[in-house]
Amino acid sequence: MDEAVRTAAVLAVVMGLVAALAALLRGGGPGGAMAVLLDFLVAAGLLRLSLAQTWTAIAVAALTIVIRKVVVAALSLRTPPPAPRLTCLTRRAPEA
Repeated sequence: MDEAVRTAAVLAVVMGLVAALAALLRGGGPGGAMAVLLDFLVAAGLLRLSLAQTWTAIAVAALTIVIRKVVVAALSLRTPPPAPRLTCLTRRAPEA
C-alpha cells in the first residue's frame, strides 16, 4: 500500500509538470502555469502526508500550501489582466 501511495505522489508531480507546461503553452501565462503546478504539488504532498504521520510531514504539507497561496496571490497582483484592444474596423463604402 505504501508503494502505491508513493507512486501516486510521483505521478501527481509528473502530471503537474505536464499540466503546467500545457497551461503555459496555451497562453495561461506564468501565473496560471504556476498555480496549476502548485495544485499538483499540494496533492502530492497530501499523499505523502498520508504515509508519514509526523509533525515534520504535517509542517511540510502546510508550508507547501502556504507557498502556493503566497505565490499565486503575488503573481495575480503583478500581472494585471490585459487591456482590451480597441481597433477601428470601419470602412468607407466605395464611391461609385
